[in-house]
Amino acid sequence: MSRKSIGWKRLAQLGPVPAFSRIWKARRTEHGKRRLSERHNLWVGLRSTTSVACVEAAAVARVSERRAQGAAPTHRESISGWNPARAMAWVAVSALMTPALWAGELTALVGATVHPISGPAIEDGVVLMRDGLIEGVGNGIEVPSDAQRIELDGKHIYPGFVHPLTPLGLSEIGSVRGTVDTREIGDNNSDIRAEVAFNADSLRLPAALAGGVTSALVYQNGGLFSGTSALMRLEGWNWRDMMIEAPVGLHLMFPAVVESDDDDDEEASAAAKKALKELNQWLARARAYGKADRADLKGLEVNPKLERLVSLVDGELRLFVHVSGRSQIGQALDWLAEQSFGDVVLVLDYNARYLADRLKEAGYPVILNGVHELPNNAWEPYDAVYGAAAALHEAGVTFCIGDGGSGFGSSNARNLPFQAAMAVAYGLDREQGLRSITLGAAEILGVADRLGSLEPGKEASLMVTNGDPLESITSIEQVFVAGRKIDPDDNHQHRLYRKYAERPKPAD
Repeated sequence: MSRKSIGWKRLAQLGPVPAFSRIWKARRTEHGKRRLSERHNLWVGLRSTTSVACVEAAAVARVSERRAQGAAPTHRESISGWNPARAMAWVAVSALMTPALWAGELTALVGATVHPISGPAIEDGVVLMRDGLIEGVGNGIEVPSDAQRIELDGKHIYPGFVHPLTPLGLSEIGSVRGTVDTREIGDNNSDIRAEVAFNADSLRLPAALAGGVTSALVYQNGGLFSGTSALMRLEGWNWRDMMIEAPVGLHLMFPAVVESDDDDDEEASAAAKKALKELNQWLARARAYGKADRADLKGLEVNPKLERLVSLVDGELRLFVHVSGRSQIGQALDWLAEQSFGDVVLVLDYNARYLADRLKEAGYPVILNGVHELPNNAWEPYDAVYGAAAALHEAGVTFCIGDGGSGFGSSNARNLPFQAAMAVAYGLDREQGLRSITLGAAEILGVADRLGSLEPGKEASLMVTNGDPLESITSIEQVFVAGRKIDPDDNHQHRLYRKYAERPKPAD
């Protein structure tokens, strides 16, 4: 029995999804939490490679078997009007809509130089893909006769880039407010979930895919706690279909204090001190709420904001700490040393290079958020930002590279490889540069078992190029997302280019 079949069998054993009121009761016990967590993990893992038809077919089989034994319809079936005939209609429609590649067809990419990232390059390699996963990687692999064979002599195969931090899918047109959903008001937005605001039809997604970015950590900002982020594929029908992992972590905009004699800085410092006090108060409230919740205190009102913070202070949720500036980064490290969070990722600017040894000692992984920037101080050399990645690598800090993560910058998410390329040009090892936007990013985000390299069992999200993807003259010719082939030229920018390239020319 395949791993996927075993997963569906276990999901069926867990029974129907409980009503909302019972979910809240279930989560109050360790057994209930484990059961809900298992159901969620199974569903997330299975839905990426299986159509809705499988869900409905499983339901039809389960209900038909129950009715054949003379059992009456369940309360849920009665109130919803669910019946096998209607479900089988969905099975037929879904089967027609399911891509052939995801229905078990084997695809073989043959003859290219394969760059797994997790190991040395493989000349004249073969990559086998089935059901959205990589089935085999190497040379000398026998290609089955029934496989769809794609000859790629002289080409190169790389894993898709993993963007570690971007509002991609949350921002479309900056001047049209209704298309921008990157910021929420209020100090504590810990209950905000980025995935539900993700626009699966954003025109920025195909452009990013054309740049080799196949997955991205999407987040919002605003307030102290800006909400949880989600790792999304950049191709699919809707946000549920495109979601790889959520929540990946909770994002904290650390309120560092600026020490200065300037009146404006003093005002900013006073505001930062107040925000830091509020931050500690929120965490204290979350610990008290969690203690009361575990004691099953009667009359305790559900507070979604505190519920999320309880997961953080209990070490169940990763924390992304956003901070910039040398002294501010130092303050954040001092504050973290007083806390007991389970998993912390620092989102830092180039000033991280000045505290590289301390970051190494603390053991926190770093998202170096932007390489195409200018230094803040006039006395710093022009390449202070460009060389930050090399300095972190030399100190032994675990890091990956982002592009700044601003709402406007999401339109330039496709240029992620050139952020790494600039770091390589200023001292970072080339292999480490590639790793910082593939496997290195996947490791920091906790999904290295699924993304970031070309290995059997991982998601078949990859690209075919005619050269080094860190070089601007290289063309990305084919892109696969979870095994599904995407035309990188099928995007708004390319259509405009073709349109105006064919415009009438003036007569000589």
